[in-house]
Amino acid sequence: MRTSADRSSELMSIFEQRFSSRLRRDFTDEVTAAYDRSPLGPHDDKTARVVRALGNASVTGKEVILNLGANGPWGIGRITVGAPGNLVLLPSTFYTYENALRGVFALRRKNFLES
Repeated sequence: MRTSADRSSELMSIFEQRFSSRLRRDFTDEVTAAYDRSPLGPHDDKTARVVRALGNASVTGKEVILNLGANGPWGIGRITVGAPGNLVLLPSTFYTYENALRGVFALRRKNFLES
């Protein structure tokens, strides 16, 4: 017997498929170039939508910026459940915060487009 929970699950699946499809269409080289020009914003609508979607992704497997000193450099860590501290430090080091943002964006883009 079909329940309301089954229907809700079905609708959520349809929503996620459509959202993911739109995000893939929006994730163009132009969006990447716009983000690279100004990682702190302001962003046009399409770039902002992509940045928001990547930021709202599941925490597990997400890349985050880590401050490695009092005022930089910055590194990138990947949240990995089961690792010591649930974080794996990636080998990249950045000497500006904006470059660290660009690095995180590039990794998240790669992960999203490969999924």
